[in-house]
Parts: sequence; structure tokens; C-alpha cells
Amino acid sequence: MEGKAHVISFLKKCIDYANASIERKQKRGDVEDIAKWEAYRDYTAHAVMEVEAGELDRWFPSQQKALGESEVSSLSLDALTHDTRSAWLTNLASPRPLALIATSSDEGVRNIAPYTSLSVVSNSPPMAVVSLSADRNDRWRDTLLNMRQTKKAVLNFLPVSLDAATVVEQTAKPIAHGTSEWEAFGLESLETNELVMNDAAFAIVGELVEEVDLPDAKAKLAILRLSDILIPGVLDDAQPAHILCQHGLNRLMATPTEWHYNIDRSV
Repeated sequence: MEGKAHVISFLKKCIDYANASIERKQKRGDVEDIAKWEAYRDYTAHAVMEVEAGELDRWFPSQQKALGESEVSSLSLDALTHDTRSAWLTNLASPRPLALIATSSDEGVRNIAPYTSLSVVSNSPPMAVVSLSADRNDRWRDTLLNMRQTKKAVLNFLPVSLDAATVVEQTAKPIAHGTSEWEAFGLESLETNELVMNDAAFAIVGELVEEVDLPDAKAKLAILRLSDILIPGVLDDAQPAHILCQHGLNRLMATPTEWHYNIDRSV
């Protein structure tokens, strides 16, 4: 619960303020009200323990009603405009990890563009799918055209920073065909792989193995066979990656960390 986290943060700040007030009064020799401040601090600390333990969760009702708690409305997706339909779907299936997919043509012109319509669909063998659409002129995007030529693609996952968000915004905009976003925006790559960004938090190397047409859509699913994960130094695979994500249509954010529950996968 986001509200719960805010309450805990506020109460801890109250404790810090109380401790600071007690220290100031002790230095001044003003001991008359110290007992009151100590009682306030201890009571607030106990409240923090109760909130963190979940004993007061009933005080934090969800603002989102469940379907069984309200009158259910049904929206026909086919009846909605493209923009409205897109807004609903992207806001519900959200947040989504964002990757800058880097490719290169036979002529060596590198392309890089942001995608969130991607998912790992198999662990053994390791495979991912990416949805790639045609542009408004029915031309397939350079990402797909390049993968058809060289088969190679690198999924660059970005750190959570304003600089990374700016790169996403820049590379999302169309530029002239044959022009490289790498040169246009001054992006740098590793010496060992020209498709891996210097500033990437992680990268996954893949190869196009198949295209699948989406029925009644100007889009294809590109199936990638993944070969390598590039990480900075040595990391624990049990820890979730802290990367840039997209929430809704236009909002970039960090990987959610406020509330979590570890499921038992031992069975």
C-alpha cells in the first residue's frame, strides 16, 4: 500500500524530530518537558512497529474497489477509438520493463528504439518475444528490418535516471531512414559489442529465430533466442533488477519496490 509507506515514513520523521527536540532541551537544561517528548517518541515508535507488522492494515483500505464490490461496467474494446483502447490496455498491463532494442543493418547502420511490448516466454531454451508494428505509412520499422538482415538484437535495460529517460524520449521519435540514433544522440557502446550501450544497467543478447503474424493487425511477433545476459560485475540473481519501466502511456518510473510478497515456489 502506497499510503501505508507514506504513513510509516511520516511517523519515523516524527521520531527523529522528537529525538532532536529532546537533545536540544537537554543541552539547554530545559528538562521540564523532556518526559512528554520521550512519551511521544516511544508511543510513535510503537505505532511504527504496529503499522509495519500489518496489525493496522484495516486502517488502510484500498482506494480501488473490487469488481464484486461495485456495479460492473463492460467496455467493448472494438468500439473504442485506437487512442482510448491503447490508454486502457497500457494502463492496466502496467508497469512494464522498458528496453532499448539495438540492431544493425547489413551496411552497418545501427538503430536503437524503446519497446515495452516484450516478454520472456521461455526459460529453457531462453526465448523472448517482441511485438513490432508497422509505421503509419505501412513500412516496417528498422528494428525488424535490421533483424531480418543480420538476425542480431540486443535488449538494453536502462538505470533509473533522468538521463536514461531523456534517451528514451529521444530515441522514440522518428528520424530519417538510414540515420543512426547512436550518432544522432551521441550514444556510446561497449568496445566488445557495438549494440550494447555504455550506460545500460543490463543487456540481453538475442537472435531472431522466427516471425509470427498477428491476425488483423499491422504487427508481428519477433521471437528471439537469447544467448547472453550482460551484468555489471557480480550480482545476485535472486535480487530483482532495478531498471527503468513504463507505467501507462507516457510515464517512466523505477521498478516498483514499495509493496511485495514472496510466493512459495518450493512445490
